[in-house]
Amino acid sequence: MSEFLIRTTACSIIVIASSSYANEQDHTTENALERIEIRAFNDSVVKSLSNKRHNQQVSDTISAEDIGKFPDKNVAEALQRITGISLSRAQGEGERIGVRGTTPEQNRTYLNGQYLASADWWISSQPSRGFNFTLLPSEIVSSLEVYKTPQASQDEGSLGGAINIKTRDPLLTPSGYAVVTAQLQYNDLSDEVDPQLSAVYNYHSPDHNYALLFTATKRDRSLRRDGLESWGWHERTLFQGSDNNWFGKAQSPSAKQQTLWFPGGGGSALFQQQRELHAYTIDAAIQFSPRWRLDTYVLYSHLNADNNNQNFLWQSAQSLDFGGAVKDIEVIDGTLVNAHYLPVDGPFNTGMEAIWRDSQLSTKSAHLDLHYDGIYWSTQWQLGASLGDGGTAADVTSQFAANTGFWVNTSGRKNILTNYTTSPSDGANWFLTQARKDSQNAQDDAYFAQADFTYAFNSKVVDAFKFGFKLKDHQRDFIRYRSQDGGLNGLAGQLKTTLADYSASLPKNYLKDIGNEQTLKHYSYANLSMLARDFDTLNFQQEVEKASRFNISEQTLASYGQLQLSTESFSANIGMRLVKTIQDSGAFKRVASPIEAPDSYLWQQESRHYTDILPSANLKVDINDAVVARFAMARVMSRAQFHHLMPSTNYNVTQAQGQGGNANLDPYRAAQFDASLEWYFADAGLASIAVFNKDVESFIEFERKLEHHEGILMSIDRPNNGAGGSIRGMELSYQQALAYGFGVIANYTFVDGKRDNAPNNVPGTSVPGTSVSGTSVPGTSVPGTSVPGTSRHSANITAYYEDHQISIRLSYNYRTRFATGIGETMMDNYGQLDGNLSIKLTHQLDLQFEFINLTDEQIYTFDRNEYAPTGIYANGRRFYAGLRYQF
Repeated sequence: MSEFLIRTTACSIIVIASSSYANEQDHTTENALERIEIRAFNDSVVKSLSNKRHNQQVSDTISAEDIGKFPDKNVAEALQRITGISLSRAQGEGERIGVRGTTPEQNRTYLNGQYLASADWWISSQPSRGFNFTLLPSEIVSSLEVYKTPQASQDEGSLGGAINIKTRDPLLTPSGYAVVTAQLQYNDLSDEVDPQLSAVYNYHSPDHNYALLFTATKRDRSLRRDGLESWGWHERTLFQGSDNNWFGKAQSPSAKQQTLWFPGGGGSALFQQQRELHAYTIDAAIQFSPRWRLDTYVLYSHLNADNNNQNFLWQSAQSLDFGGAVKDIEVIDGTLVNAHYLPVDGPFNTGMEAIWRDSQLSTKSAHLDLHYDGIYWSTQWQLGASLGDGGTAADVTSQFAANTGFWVNTSGRKNILTNYTTSPSDGANWFLTQARKDSQNAQDDAYFAQADFTYAFNSKVVDAFKFGFKLKDHQRDFIRYRSQDGGLNGLAGQLKTTLADYSASLPKNYLKDIGNEQTLKHYSYANLSMLARDFDTLNFQQEVEKASRFNISEQTLASYGQLQLSTESFSANIGMRLVKTIQDSGAFKRVASPIEAPDSYLWQQESRHYTDILPSANLKVDINDAVVARFAMARVMSRAQFHHLMPSTNYNVTQAQGQGGNANLDPYRAAQFDASLEWYFADAGLASIAVFNKDVESFIEFERKLEHHEGILMSIDRPNNGAGGSIRGMELSYQQALAYGFGVIANYTFVDGKRDNAPNNVPGTSVPGTSVSGTSVPGTSVPGTSVPGTSRHSANITAYYEDHQISIRLSYNYRTRFATGIGETMMDNYGQLDGNLSIKLTHQLDLQFEFINLTDEQIYTFDRNEYAPTGIYANGRRFYAGLRYQF
């Protein structure tokens, strides 16, 4: 213990007994007696930079103080400020994040180093490995760590990077520390004001060997989303008949035909939701002795997410399926952009849909962490579980239909023009033709046991050797119930009502800044309370939707060994992780034949196992007192999505589209290389450049087919292991405190994602003659030249001013278009301006003002090309005002 390493950074002093610590970035294995940290940061930026500088891995960190100075209401929105992070939003709120050009599902999220379970509230959501961050308010966070290069001691499963959410340490938080925040939120689209409350309190025992830290958050949010949308785009062959009309089926053997990129349907949609979030954490720490410590972490978060949606539809695929014709067609780039759909011989061909849902989402987590820090040996034992569930307890749908001619034009960017022979404003001519009451629930349960051991060497080069074992059991279950006999001959026919019987007024300023004067912005709107009253008189009978039912079980056993090296000028870790995965997939398989026979299903179980060997190396070199270089190499893997692994088919009847699964999919596997150079030129100053390259062995691709389900021709995407490729790029970062309290934080990420053997500049390829239910459908699309989640350019810039009384931040976040990974859907360029103003009224009381999406940006998605829009959405601006009091 005679040799000490003393480091000083502008506002910190760190004294470390060099022979007693195992890993600079892994504080859980350090000797509590022999490591002393004294930090008096004058600025939270300095603290974040210090964490980044002393980490061996390529990483970024945001401290709790820094998070509080942004208008970020959940963890995902805080993470978007980090270089290389891409945010995905839902209903105007940050929901999921990707790292370095990857999708959210290809990155793992951890709470204090362990998996955090997650599900979804949306009735049509597919089970995802990505975490839903709407459940995690930013108040629970001590720091956010993003590891862009792996090390052997960390869990596998991330292709882009791993996110670790660290909660506050009760023993290092002052006794009696308490913060209460109360705000009001206003959304200018919903025109509603909602309360936001949070509290933090920390308790120490008299001898300071035991501490408890509590957090509680309650947030209400009344949101509204205005939009134009379409869905179910697919390759479809039209056959010419008489009078230049075109049909879905040939009218004669010699009929002229053409295959087009064809829409399944769409409409003018208004979505509203009442969100109520309750989140609680209890973190306890017990210091039994100088060498033994026990930490426990408990999280409970529940989101009530009741919502409703009213959509005046145009159902083009249904019109053709019912034998209708289309005329006056206009085609651009193989896409049907303009057409007039004629009435059909049956009772109706399109309609208006009014839906109300009882939805919820929750995550629960419990984690025990026992440490022993000896002179040479350190050990850590961890045990815990994380349970997530979510879904829609009641999805009640009413559809009012008419047999009418309608015209659709998608040729204008960010607009869908429609017109109807039967006026959408005349509710008396739109009859109730469908009544449904469905439900859906998903379970995500994970259990783990882990043991880690560290032996510290009394050496000037070899610092420590780490090894450990981990056992995980991950269960994912998905079930959906569908009601029966909802049509005119069943439940809807019992009511015999029209849309006029439930008349209500559209909310004001609907689609105010979307489309033009020809866009459908006024239609008969339904009073949902009156509809619900009538629907309560119906006797809904549900049964399991066997086509989408599945259960997947993954057991993994991992072991690793890792060598820690350290000298005055460099530090490194070199290791290998070995992990075996045992996968069991169960689902109902359709066995009826021929296609016209009644559906018949049998439960099938498929099992497989595979092993991954994952070497990694991280090297950090201190070139001088201000410049740090890093190099890293590793092999990484990311398992396929759960709904991609299901041996079944999940679809939406109204939209006539869905996804199938493939239980034999291999994980994404890649070899990656990273290098960075960082110049810490001032206390709060950094200029850095990082380059990375990931050679991916195989991407998961989707083949889109037309298939018959329940007598309906549907567009179904099915996954398979396709060609490999690469994800490579560069990150630039700059931040500096300028003068007189002013400063800037900026970063830019360039990512180039390519797939092998893919034609350039072509959004999709064609496979002629693909067999679909016994029918040859030429040109069935196989999407897959774009790497999902990859924005070529993304950037963040924050300008700030701080003094002893005022803190101001303006932050702009931008990313270019990217493939969502759902079919051929692309998300267009998106940029958002947020800001924060905090005024210190007293030493303990702050007045806060925040705004989100000040420029009222819209979300725009399209399928294959911009003539096939799938969504043009406005979510409005959010404004916050409140008080923060620290006791």
